[in-house]
Amino acid sequence: MEKEISVPTTLSEKKVSLRQLAKTFLFIGATSFGGGLTAYVRRIIVENKKWMTNAEFFPGLALSQALPGANVVGISLYIANHLCGPRGVVVGLSCLIAPPAIFTFLVGYLYFTFGALPAMESILKGVAAVACGLMASMFVESARESLKNKIDIVIFLATFFLIKKGHLSIPYAILIMAPLAIWYYRPRQVTADQEGIDKP
Repeated sequence: MEKEISVPTTLSEKKVSLRQLAKTFLFIGATSFGGGLTAYVRRIIVENKKWMTNAEFFPGLALSQALPGANVVGISLYIANHLCGPRGVVVGLSCLIAPPAIFTFLVGYLYFTFGALPAMESILKGVAAVACGLMASMFVESARESLKNKIDIVIFLATFFLIKKGHLSIPYAILIMAPLAIWYYRPRQVTADQEGIDKP
């Protein structure tokens, strides 16, 4: 008898319209401040909206961090394409960028027209502290999902020390560690005995 193979049900199947996507990315663009935006995006998309699961979100986060460009833009493109396809990419990215672009223009105009505000330094320090908290929460969530065994921890620590202690630039660290990680997790041929399948 052939052994039945169960299909994993961890991936979300929720349908999202372009209008819903536009409203959500407008909200993200208008209410996101400082760094650590990927944690904020994950909280809205995965936890609040439940449009994606962690199993769907974190591979996109890994890609956006490994490729050039801003992480929040990369993960937003990934999410929009996953939910609504190419049209979603155009709508999502436009709605994400529009609010901060308008706000930055207005604030910049006021700042350079009327001079620096005395409270601006304090405000920026407060925003930086919030950003650090967001990034820390993103690290905890990513580690919980990604560091499953000793090899994952070794790869994580090696990458950390290459950048932090070895002062290696991020692209070089990726060029060193990514091939090793890909080689370790390469598809392997599995025998019938390893799968636990009884021979007739």
